[in-house]
Amino acid sequence: MRTLLEILPRMRALGHREALRLDDGYRTSGLTYRQLYQQILAFSSQLTQRKLQKGDRLLLWGENAPQWVVCFWACVSKGVQVVPVDARLSAGFVEKVISDAKAAILIHDGKVDIAPLRDKISSISFSEIRKSDRSVLTLETVEATPDDIVEIVYTSGTTGSPKAVVSRHRNLCANLGPFETEIRKYRKFAAVFQPIRILDMLPLSHMFGQALGLYLPILLEGALCLSPEMRPGAIIDTIRRNRISVLVAVPRLVEQLREFLALNYKIDLPIRYRGTIGVLEKWWKYRRIHSRLGWKFWAIVVGGAEVGRELEEFWSQPGIALIQGYGLTEASPVVSVNHPFAARKGSLGKPLKGQEVRIAPDGEILVRGENVASSYFSAGVEKEESEWLRTGDIGELDEEGRLYYRGRKKDLIVTSEGLNVFPEDVEEVINRHPAVRDSAVVALRRDGQEAVHAVLLLHDARADPNGIIRETNRQLEPDQRVRSWSIWSEDDFPRTTSTLKIRRSEVARRISDRGPDDEAGRLAGGRLERMLSRLSGIRPEGIEDATRLGEDLGLSSLDRVGLLSQLEEEYRLELDEVTFTELSTVGELRRLLAPVDIDRAGQRLAATGTNAERRVGPVRSEALRPASSHAPSPRWTRTLPVRTFRGLAHRLLILPVFRHYIPVKVVEGRDILAHIDTPVIFAANHQSHLDTIAVFAILPPDWRARLAPAIRQEYFAAWFNEGHRLTSKLWTGLEYFFASSLFNVYPIPQHMGGVGRSLQYTGELLDQGYCSLVFPEGRRTPDGRMLPFQPGIGLMAVRLQVPVIPIRLEGLFEIMPLHARWPRRGSVRVWIGQPLTFAPNVDFKKATQDVEEAMRRLGPSAVA
Repeated sequence: MRTLLEILPRMRALGHREALRLDDGYRTSGLTYRQLYQQILAFSSQLTQRKLQKGDRLLLWGENAPQWVVCFWACVSKGVQVVPVDARLSAGFVEKVISDAKAAILIHDGKVDIAPLRDKISSISFSEIRKSDRSVLTLETVEATPDDIVEIVYTSGTTGSPKAVVSRHRNLCANLGPFETEIRKYRKFAAVFQPIRILDMLPLSHMFGQALGLYLPILLEGALCLSPEMRPGAIIDTIRRNRISVLVAVPRLVEQLREFLALNYKIDLPIRYRGTIGVLEKWWKYRRIHSRLGWKFWAIVVGGAEVGRELEEFWSQPGIALIQGYGLTEASPVVSVNHPFAARKGSLGKPLKGQEVRIAPDGEILVRGENVASSYFSAGVEKEESEWLRTGDIGELDEEGRLYYRGRKKDLIVTSEGLNVFPEDVEEVINRHPAVRDSAVVALRRDGQEAVHAVLLLHDARADPNGIIRETNRQLEPDQRVRSWSIWSEDDFPRTTSTLKIRRSEVARRISDRGPDDEAGRLAGGRLERMLSRLSGIRPEGIEDATRLGEDLGLSSLDRVGLLSQLEEEYRLELDEVTFTELSTVGELRRLLAPVDIDRAGQRLAATGTNAERRVGPVRSEALRPASSHAPSPRWTRTLPVRTFRGLAHRLLILPVFRHYIPVKVVEGRDILAHIDTPVIFAANHQSHLDTIAVFAILPPDWRARLAPAIRQEYFAAWFNEGHRLTSKLWTGLEYFFASSLFNVYPIPQHMGGVGRSLQYTGELLDQGYCSLVFPEGRRTPDGRMLPFQPGIGLMAVRLQVPVIPIRLEGLFEIMPLHARWPRRGSVRVWIGQPLTFAPNVDFKKATQDVEEAMRRLGPSAVA
């Protein structure tokens, strides 16, 4: 392979095989290779219309998404140089990159803030890529040579001047060649395991994320899976639901998965045999873990940061391969990797063929080969580099040629998320503070991972270090934020004799020996403060209600995930992710958890036998629900026997009887369904217990067979929850069984804390072509007038990205009002509204309001 252009015909040849899928935690969408190729054609044509030519630069700023993949390959086809930027970086840094790279256009997703850049550069959103003209039939590629630039990847200078690696076709193809050769040996054996799906949790803006996400799936003739989920439990659900074979992630995320599984499953089971029998024994003894992860899942590829021996040992117990290697952006990116079938614990594997790796006299790892980038890009100028790449890492090679990591020579800090932090960038910001005389930023190991630690020299010993760090973190990018601090007690830092540069290695050694100054304070404060202190490194007494989780505590996205998991474990409940992600301060988090603390206080007082429990009763927030309160999803209602029974019951009994006693007339909108496709969400006003049957009665047979009404879970509490009488439990269970069998209903809790799983199940139904029926008022009307809508309908519409069709029912309240035991005879009139659609970034409360207003415009007088 000489250029990446040779991969494009392979995509086309793979035809209807699955190429890419996106699981957003609620719905799953996918593209075949033919569809992916067609979208690349379409966007390539759009680039031509925008007058982009070979050699022009395009800045790509957004989270992992199918549109990211389409844009990258369209640029490759046109010779347009890609400048990928991490979605987590600020608009200020992106503006620097635009200026430095002289980018001609910006491609972005809907989550990044491009407002400050609108006057600086023209832009195209991911949603516009989705709408590109699909009628283009041929892909007009430019001629490419191995020396043509594919992308310019910025690796440093987040605060100072940006610096980027220039990656060419020959660099990338040299790195892919050994993988292609090895894959060819096993392709015929892999056929029975297709589709081999790789869940790539690394940003595609990083070279390692690209290698495992953009190139390897195509070489394997498999599929790339993307997901925004970051919570351990949600990732495991994604792995099982999508039958993932390989997970690609940073060590911090893999460690969180380990903690999640260790809490729920026994891991230290004895294995007596070795070899093939030993592998089978592991899979049998750890079958509960394999069942949880899915039986196709067998490997984790770790990149971006160092992996601890304990983590390797953990995953080897159930027989899941933890594959680690070594690489750098400059090496395009892989230098060495363990072979999946011949891995050595603690080793980074053998260098790839075509590369030379040697150890310098001082222990530094040096790399040379076609894969190594020969130039950097900075201040708008491309600069040549030396033949040997000096990695700045210390390593060893054993007699078999395996590489081992022994530490870092240079001052670069690699965070647990695999992101590079340059100390001088952080020091520059800290030193601007008027209370700081000088500072040294070093890597401090916390929980086996490196974290940014600041050592401060203050003008005045009375200055508040916590305040200094908070102010500094507000000016830093998320990955740069200081996690812990120390005060330097001497007059100055140790420095080199010639250049007087701070000897950071000496500072780090001395700080490591004594521990950070804020360590002593971690025993103070309450439970929440101590938990936040462990994550952030800020002393508990320095954490106040006004302290911001991001800017002041420096919590990254993965830290928030860890906090969410710890809170769920500590409080034994499930927090609503939507509510949690909207929290910005410690005070907001404390108020969210306050009802549980009050409830526990009442339980403790009750245990002492006092009368206080009469004054302190259980309180619940809508964002908090016990972890055990979720009802199982009734997938059995979609099996062929049940569907057949339900169809016959409707056709022969239920609907004929209902229509005989209660005639139903569609006044308006009967033709709307003829012009749209499933799936949709039907939203109806709630007049009586007969509303669901009325909606079944007005739908055509093919739509009727696809209807799945959502019911209030609390109505069947005796069946789903403990603490109810046996007779009540049996009677409620019987009601639920008949409702599920006859009407394909599924439970949704009214409290936000349980909405996540219900949304996932709703998304599963929609993916299979079913249409959810919801009653947004949340309860039946007591007087015939429509009640205000609950926000759940807006959340469903925005998160699930399907049209909402409002249905207005009139007459059912008079037939069977709220407290009636039996219906009266009467007639029903129905109005069906136009479908409503909402963009992914629309506020779900606004979406709820729009659905309610559309509903109120329907009906005889268009009033409530």
